[in-house]
Amino acid sequence: MTTLFQRKTSMVKALFAAALLVPAFAAPAWAEKIREIQVSGNERVETSTVQSYIGLERGSEYSPAAAREALKSLYGTGLFDNVEIGWDQGKLIIDVQENPIVNVIAYEGNSALSDERLEAVVNLRPRAVYTPGKVQEDVKSILAAYRQSGRFLAQVNPQIIRRDQNRVDVVFAVDEGSKTKIRKVDFVGNDVYADTDLRGVVATKETAFWRFLSTSDNYDPDRIEFDKELLRRFYLKNGYADFRVISAVAELSKSKEDFFVTYTIEEGEVYDFGRIDVRVSSREDLDLEELRKVVTVKEGDRYDASRIDTNIDNLIDLLGQKGFAFLDVIPVFDKNAKDRTIGVTFDIRPGPRVYISRINVEGNTRTHDNVIRREMRLAEGDAFSNTKLQRSRDRLQVLDFFETVELQQEETEDPDRIAIDVKVKEKSTGEFNIGAGFSTYEGVIGTTELRERNFLGKGQTVNLAFALSAERQDINASFTEPWFLGRELSAGVDVLNEKREYQDESSYDQKTTGGGFFLGFPMGEYVRNTTRLGFRQTEISDVGTAASTFVAAEAGTRDSLLITNTIAFDNRDSTLMPTRGSRVAWTAEYSGFGVTDTSFIRNSFLASRHIPLAERWVLSGALRGGYMYDLNDDAALFENFNLGGYTLRGFDRAGIGPRDTNTDDALGGRIMAGHSLELRFPLPGVKSNAVSGLVFTDGGLVRDFRTNSPIIAESSKYRISAGAGFFWNSPLGPLRFEWGIPLVKANEDDTRLFAFNFGSRF
Repeated sequence: MTTLFQRKTSMVKALFAAALLVPAFAAPAWAEKIREIQVSGNERVETSTVQSYIGLERGSEYSPAAAREALKSLYGTGLFDNVEIGWDQGKLIIDVQENPIVNVIAYEGNSALSDERLEAVVNLRPRAVYTPGKVQEDVKSILAAYRQSGRFLAQVNPQIIRRDQNRVDVVFAVDEGSKTKIRKVDFVGNDVYADTDLRGVVATKETAFWRFLSTSDNYDPDRIEFDKELLRRFYLKNGYADFRVISAVAELSKSKEDFFVTYTIEEGEVYDFGRIDVRVSSREDLDLEELRKVVTVKEGDRYDASRIDTNIDNLIDLLGQKGFAFLDVIPVFDKNAKDRTIGVTFDIRPGPRVYISRINVEGNTRTHDNVIRREMRLAEGDAFSNTKLQRSRDRLQVLDFFETVELQQEETEDPDRIAIDVKVKEKSTGEFNIGAGFSTYEGVIGTTELRERNFLGKGQTVNLAFALSAERQDINASFTEPWFLGRELSAGVDVLNEKREYQDESSYDQKTTGGGFFLGFPMGEYVRNTTRLGFRQTEISDVGTAASTFVAAEAGTRDSLLITNTIAFDNRDSTLMPTRGSRVAWTAEYSGFGVTDTSFIRNSFLASRHIPLAERWVLSGALRGGYMYDLNDDAALFENFNLGGYTLRGFDRAGIGPRDTNTDDALGGRIMAGHSLELRFPLPGVKSNAVSGLVFTDGGLVRDFRTNSPIIAESSKYRISAGAGFFWNSPLGPLRFEWGIPLVKANEDDTRLFAFNFGSRF
């Protein structure tokens, strides 16, 4: 085994040798023609290829300068370890020694970083041409990977093992060293903000036992450079326009195990916003007052550089709605150090109003063009609107037919015309799933589903699903046509056969069979109305001998003919894991028509809001409510509202509300109200977007007011719970693991500390 530096392969040395070389056959003092070119020593590289690199051929004039240039060219290819050029009375003699081929690349001494991790950063590959320069570049890449993992003292010694047939094995011998932690983070020059405040700003953290899942307390020079930008943003956000980082120094301790990081800063003076104005640098007929209304920053406000970008976006969005596709909004600053104010003029430089000349659809091999085009909120000939372009992208993404959706604006030969390129990458929309899982509310769950969300490429949905657990057996089938009769009308049919076991909650089993058809239509860009007419037969059976008398009275079969109408506003960016937007839905149900066994009017309401606070930080809130009116005193117990489980974490399913004190059976109620507030955030050390931590608080109330029976316990307390957990958007669907603690509860309530659920909440 020899080291890289035991070989005479330096191009500089070769050139120096060539310059001083006294050939065995002396070159003539005058120019002489090349009559023959002889190449030797080459095994893999063709002779004609070698000759093509030197820039000389038969008939060319030979000179020492030309020989030196040929030597440079051959070394520059990276194919040769050594090259010698000679001259013998009209014959140009080229003797080469080829660089070896890499046979195997191996790693020794690495445990903190796997072979796969190192292979990802190394460029050298088996069967590639070996050169010392390539190896040295890979050594730098390996050291950078160790530095990012906190091992700043790592060393890499590249070694080669020669094999036959001019091959070499390359071995990277690694001495990983110990992790270099951040012992202390200090700041010099800060008067306004304390060190503790600024330590919360920078990404570099002091080592602590609770950071065992994080790498923020490992020394990383790149992270310290990023800290400079974080400090600058923090001070600019708080009005310190003259702030600057003078230096950021990391000193290694004597033990070489820890770093002491010191940031030297100059805070400067605090500034306020001065005069704020909007200017249009063209003759466009734009209403300046309308433009000024979207500028939220006002004169006298504390200066905040981030608000400048926000207001630029506001102006671009407004002008995009007016048909300006290509424009610049440039902030012009007027800094007054004496008054400590910064005036800002938003200089708008719009291009011409443009119209859509054509829409090009690319990447769809199965989905029909019209399925994509009908979701677009822009058509050929329309005036361009940035808002409609964004809405079109959202609508295509919500279809869930495509892995990626890109909408790009392209200039055309006409200055007032642009093309829209819709580029999609299709994904599988047909699913056959056989799954198993476990829920704290249902035990072991087995599911089988056959679903096609883009049937025959027409956007239709066909679904057949089976579910089996200790507490339910379901068969559901449905068909949906999203554009009925060529219009934006969704129409479909569904049938169901469901069995539920409510023995733990209410001492009975329930079987429901039925079906119906539905029709939906838009009432606005984000508002949709859906009406369903359906028949349902419900059987209450296996009522326990110790069941409540109220439950026992429900035994038997009841028929219902229901008409249900839902009006919903929904502008969320995702139905599965939303990060922004709202949903508000009101559902009214009527059962009656003189042909049913139960008649009632039931109204329910759900409103949710999702606010992105930072990258992967989302605050979500929801309000829910419901009221049922019994028309003929024949409304069934199973039509009542219940709260608990995933709707009120910390309480068991149907855990609150009216309850028979003799049997502990949940009876449900005619009035329901509740709320949920949840913060979703990235878990430390977990980079996957599919996994998030969460903290929450829920609340709810279920009442009846129908009877004053002494055996019914019914509290007027508004229950409240709080807890934490994590969310995993797994390949099987969204999974939630949550721990909830009741903060306000009634004596008759059933609680549950831990819950494991499938599905989304809002």
